[in-house]
Amino acid sequence: MKPIGVFNNEELYLRISKYRNNNRIYIGIETKEEPYADLTINLPDMMIPSREYVFVSGDISEELKDFLREKGLILDTFGTYQYNYGRYDMVEISFEKLKELNPKEFKENFRSRSYDLELF
Repeated sequence: MKPIGVFNNEELYLRISKYRNNNRIYIGIETKEEPYADLTINLPDMMIPSREYVFVSGDISEELKDFLREKGLILDTFGTYQYNYGRYDMVEISFEKLKELNPKEFKENFRSRSYDLELF
């Protein structure tokens, strides 16, 4: 696992998994010692245009989102959506960057080229 980079004096890493109820991608951020933040939030009732789109947790700061954009993980923001009492950005993420930063967990969660069958 490669570091994303240093943010607020912390070297950050990615955790990659899937939500069990709908197989959408989960991305967590952690330091060497402990979890730092959940990048994604599972909003199962909200549609996404393709497998590369995720909803960003409301706990993620704009500064951290900007850092992840600079590092090439977040490619574009598709919009902000109301879900219950929260508002969440839908962003496009780079699968290539996920593979680069954590190839082991990417491979464990997305074993074939047929992502659509495995993600949704």
